[in-house]
Order: sequence, then C-alpha cells, then structure tokens
Amino acid sequence: MLKKSNPSVPWRVAAPSCVWPDTAAANCRLLSRSVDEVGLYLLELESCLAYGPDDLPKKDYGLRYHLHLPLDLPFAHGGDAAFFAMEPLLQKTARLRPWGMVLHPPATLAALEAFLAALADTGRDPATVLLENTEDASPADVLGMAAATGCSVCIDLGHMLAMGHALPTGDPELARRTRMLHVYSPFGAEGPPPGRSHVHRALGCLAPEGRDALVWMLGNLRPETVVVEVFAPAPFMESLHVLDAVATGRDAPHACPAEDS
Repeated sequence: MLKKSNPSVPWRVAAPSCVWPDTAAANCRLLSRSVDEVGLYLLELESCLAYGPDDLPKKDYGLRYHLHLPLDLPFAHGGDAAFFAMEPLLQKTARLRPWGMVLHPPATLAALEAFLAALADTGRDPATVLLENTEDASPADVLGMAAATGCSVCIDLGHMLAMGHALPTGDPELARRTRMLHVYSPFGAEGPPPGRSHVHRALGCLAPEGRDALVWMLGNLRPETVVVEVFAPAPFMESLHVLDAVATGRDAPHACPAEDS
C-alpha cells in the first residue's frame, strides 16, 4: 500500500472519513492501518454541528487530517454568513490540527471573497482553503477563483470526467495551486447511472481516458495529498492497489465491482 513514507511517491494517500458506515472516529481508527491522512467529511451542516463527543476522533491515530466543508453552506445569505455558520466545525476539529479545508465554491466570486474575509479575521490563511471543481465549476473556473483570492485548488477527477471538463494544462497556476486530488471513477462498466451525473466507483472502473488523466495529474502536478474518494470498504481497498500500481508505473488492475460504492 501507498502508506507511511513510501519513497516512490511524493504525496500522502488519504481516505474520506466515511468509508465504513460508522462514525468518523471509528473510520479513522480503521483507516490508520492503510493511509497517512483522513479527510473529515463534514458534508451536512446541521448534522455535523450536532456531532457529540464520540463522533469525531479523540486522538489522531498517527494520521494527518484535513476537512471537507459542508455542501449546504448558506451562501445565499452571504459569504460571511456561510463562514460563521460553519465556524463551530473548525472549533470541534481543532484538536486534530487539520491542515486545510476543501470547499465547493459558491456561485459568485463576491460570495467567496466575503467568506475568505471572515476566515482571515480569525487569523486563518486563504491558502488553506482548497477550491474543488464540481458539476457547476470546471477546473479552469476554480483555478481562476483561486488565483484571484489566494486560495489553493483540489482537482476532483470524477467531477471532471463526468462533466467532460478539461484541465487547463497550459496554465502554470494549475501545478502551483493544486494541493490535493480526489480520485475515483465516476462511472462503472455500465456507464452513467440513470438520473445521476456520476457515482464514486473504484479506480479499477476508470475508462482508458480516465486512467490517462490520472497518470497525467500524478506526473505533472504536485499535490500534497491524494484522496481515494470511494465510500465502501472493498472498492476503497481495491482502489489503493490501483493507485499504487499507477503511481509506480505498473499495470493497474482493471476489476470493476458490479455495485456502486
């Protein structure tokens, strides 16, 4: 596994805190055997604000941490309101010393600027905010927003492939600002799921063009962390093997589990 100071790769391999259907605390304990870092996926604002003392890890388990901020932040009420609504989550997780926070960017640059101004007032650096490309924001979009505001970037391979977005490979800011990758296959062998843009399938499900994109990103970008964003134990572990093979230039397994992860 790509774990604990493998000299072949310059990044840390990370997992989301929801691979097993259990608490983030239980996931972190289990994942510490296989990865260097865990992303605390705080995806729903109200339910995560309600976390009790047993939901989040009480010790670090030898892991490094980052946050994935809620998907439902109230940006409609302004960027500052969105920040103040989620700020208690930063306090809940402070003992784990997360190094960064992934954010699905708001629709406007003004809302992002207001969010970052509120963040800066607490002494935090905008560079610790990693803007992720989404269904609504292409990699070029988030790179432009990051360059305008001093943020970093998280490139999500699955979103990019599902939406047919291209990487702005000619922009030198791409390598400079990309601190994280989210890697998974957005489709299984059967193609896009009915009524949904994509799912999070094992890396073995990637089509050839997806593998080519993954190889390019690993070879040309300088991420600090690569998150295997797969949300079920067996496909997650299989994906670690695929990532290991791709990163070290070996033939990667092509097994694609039949069920969505």
